[in-house]
Amino acid sequence: MARKYFGTDGIRGRSNAGAMTPEMAMKVGQAAGTHFLRGGHKHRVVIGKDTRLSGYMLEDALVAGFTSVGMDVLLLGPIPTPAVAMLVRSMRADLGVMISASHNLYDDNGIKLFAPGGTKLTDDVEARIESVLESLGDPTGSAGRLGTHDDAGPYSAHVLAFLDGRDLAGIKVVLDAANGAGCSIAPDVLRAAGADVVVIAADPDGRNINDGCGATHPELVAAAVVQ
Repeated sequence: MARKYFGTDGIRGRSNAGAMTPEMAMKVGQAAGTHFLRGGHKHRVVIGKDTRLSGYMLEDALVAGFTSVGMDVLLLGPIPTPAVAMLVRSMRADLGVMISASHNLYDDNGIKLFAPGGTKLTDDVEARIESVLESLGDPTGSAGRLGTHDDAGPYSAHVLAFLDGRDLAGIKVVLDAANGAGCSIAPDVLRAAGADVVVIAADPDGRNINDGCGATHPELVAAAVVQ
């Protein structure tokens, strides 16, 4: 099935235009929520985001969409994308959302959805959600609830477990946090692993994500390593 809005990594575009307006985000929440409603149990979606200023706008719109079709929402706050996938699985959520445009500048944003189990949606499921989106009517049934879950501890422990008993003692690490979602988690994880950590680009203001730093500007971290 052809897809109109979804690309290779969710729905992306310029913030507050096209597919990245509050109106569209609310419809995505309604359509995705409707698609993943199964049976009579209480349904739950977890939503994370990076540090882009437009994340607040899209987050609120998604909450309105999901709760309007009866899904409970847990907001995770700024958190890395893999943490959302992990929490979908560990919390047995019906759906996960990450509001982010990865290495793009703050002008852009995106909505990435995770299926139950924290896996990437298939092309077919994305096409089916788009089909629901195009034919949305007025929501029916009871509304969902909103809550928060801002404890990054389980994700940090999950990452540290990959060391399998080893540590980074005696290793000095320069961390370029790109003024993004990992600013508050990555330094603590590396320090907990025993590393001596020098952190750069870890002062997000909503507009400076990936601005002269991060994956598209490796010269910053390269110079810091030499220094």
